[in-house]
Amino acid sequence: MKRLLFFLLLCCCSAYSSGDTAIVASVGKYRITAEDLLTSYEFGPSFVRRNHEPLREHLKYMIYERLFALEAEANNLHTSAFVQERVKALEEDGAVEQLYRNDILSRVTLTEDQIEQDVQKAKITVSLRWLFRPTKIEADECWKILAHGASFDSLFAMQLDSITTVSSRSIETTLLKLERDNETVAQSISGLRVGECTPPIQGADGYYIVRLDQARQNPLLIESEYISLKKQAVEIRTRIIADKLADEYVKTLMTKHNPVIKAEGYNILRAYIASKGLSRDATVKWDIPTTFMTEAGPQPIQQSREYLNKTLVTFGNRSLTIRDYIRWYDIRQFQFNTSSLAAFNSSVKKTIWKMVQDKLLSEEAYQRGLDHVPSVIQETEKWRVKLLYLAQRSALLRTITISDSILQVYYKRHEKQYRKGKTSLPLRQVKEIVLTDYYYEQESLVLLQTIKELKKKYIVSINEQVLRQLSDTIKPEPRAIEMIFYKPAGTFPRVAFTTIDEAWSRIQ
Repeated sequence: MKRLLFFLLLCCCSAYSSGDTAIVASVGKYRITAEDLLTSYEFGPSFVRRNHEPLREHLKYMIYERLFALEAEANNLHTSAFVQERVKALEEDGAVEQLYRNDILSRVTLTEDQIEQDVQKAKITVSLRWLFRPTKIEADECWKILAHGASFDSLFAMQLDSITTVSSRSIETTLLKLERDNETVAQSISGLRVGECTPPIQGADGYYIVRLDQARQNPLLIESEYISLKKQAVEIRTRIIADKLADEYVKTLMTKHNPVIKAEGYNILRAYIASKGLSRDATVKWDIPTTFMTEAGPQPIQQSREYLNKTLVTFGNRSLTIRDYIRWYDIRQFQFNTSSLAAFNSSVKKTIWKMVQDKLLSEEAYQRGLDHVPSVIQETEKWRVKLLYLAQRSALLRTITISDSILQVYYKRHEKQYRKGKTSLPLRQVKEIVLTDYYYEQESLVLLQTIKELKKKYIVSINEQVLRQLSDTIKPEPRAIEMIFYKPAGTFPRVAFTTIDEAWSRIQ
């Protein structure tokens, strides 16, 4: 069974284990603690860091978002499917995360010898390139050509084009990180000398022939570097061991319930997904039907409610329908592999297994009451506030109207902005740019006016003493770069931490 991990990356744990509960600001019923502010700032967008008072600027937008959340509740948006379904999914994800800590991380033990071995692996950096072939026959033929003296560089260059770049077929990493990211490749290159290649290695989408281009070691480390590498070694080895324990946990759970994908449901789902995301050429080439026969004759797959109630997968004495899948998928939006029919079919099936796995894991977590763990409740509430803000913001921005006549007036008013040299460009050439500029202008007007009104409606207070104390340790960063911390695993892949919306950078 392929790895279907439900666990967050170790680096996605809370930045502050023992939080400062001092209240920095109050917005109606919501409280913003020092820990809330610092964590949000640490993982937030970079535009506030360039401000001369970065922490105060960040707090301002946290306050704005809570004002929107209060108004969303007043408008009953907390009862919308958008908010309720996502809050539930985030609660499930938090409970499963706690299950991971209890049943997986708690079982990981490391010895000093293992840690020291991993420090040595972390000191060795390797540069790798690879050739890809979709089938074993093609890979074996390529390997045979190399064995007879063909140039790896020539074969490597032949596979490059506008989509397949050098960076997409090469990597520089440490031996330890390589073992974490792809243990099979790490084992395969362990006996290679520089310039040698591995035999074909089977991957999820085909076969790889990997060449060791370079290997270098940092023999001397100062104390701070050694401490840093040792910490990294502990984190990575913990992750490697935890992943293996997790695989066994998931495999045991899935084997116990023995899920079975039903052919009819799968074919209908595949057609439904194709109708939403595949090109017509691919649908025809892969012979994926666009209609199914009913008593009333052939019906388009996406228009029939009857199809949505078909059983997609059974496990034990239970089942999930196509409708269940669509609702589950709608808030996750996984990308399907469309490089070939086989890859597409495989990726659809993987998401079905993932849905069953998520359901079983969340049920296990809920049966143990892990959704009631204080940290899970607190994190779920943070996400609930964020979703309320997004729902209210979206509702406001839907009031913006755009028409050709409106764009014409806006263009005339700002015609000097749309020039090439001294010549004004006609609206038809710059319409998309004009539309974006107009929308952002209206967005600012709508949001700033709403914030002004909400400040009158809800009480906002800031503890200036606490804010000053926190601000003393944080300086502006004129050249701050954007970093996004993503949590790809779990039952709900998402941004790892709740923080302010980067879209506020447009509202200056």
